[in-house]
Amino acid sequence: MNRSTITHPIRWAITGLAGLLVLGLLVLRLAVGTPSAAVAAPGVPEIFVSPVHAGCYLAKLDRCKIHVEPFTINLASGQKLVLFRLVAIRSSTGLQTTIYDFRPDQSNPVPYSGSTFTPSPVAKDFAALCGESYQISLQGRDTGDTNLYNLGLTDQFTCPIGTYLNLLPLIRKN
Repeated sequence: MNRSTITHPIRWAITGLAGLLVLGLLVLRLAVGTPSAAVAAPGVPEIFVSPVHAGCYLAKLDRCKIHVEPFTINLASGQKLVLFRLVAIRSSTGLQTTIYDFRPDQSNPVPYSGSTFTPSPVAKDFAALCGESYQISLQGRDTGDTNLYNLGLTDQFTCPIGTYLNLLPLIRKN
């Protein structure tokens, strides 16, 4: 007997069984139904933020500081803020350093009402190396999220190099 006459019907049987299996799975999916659109997909953040803006300035002789502009955190309705962080990323090394880590009171979480929270302007200037380039990442999580999410990232900016002696005009007496 020729080998092709034996393997040909076996191939058709296997292909037919695979087709029946796929058809059976489709029928089962239709019978069970599809998931509701109202259910949030896992891993999708329920926390968002207004644009994040930051820059660097010369604070003292040979000392630079990163300044982060005010921002607003928007939470899903009924959610509370668990935490947010500001992370400085050094462009030359990729080193990430948490420069601000905020945690609300567990018994009175923010926001107290509504779904937005604007941090106070306290401690938004952070030490930096003059001449170094940075990016600032704002990360956060609310009670509806299981993960910490990157909510915003600035473009790269470079801290100035120099001293006040170089930047201040010289006054001379005649």
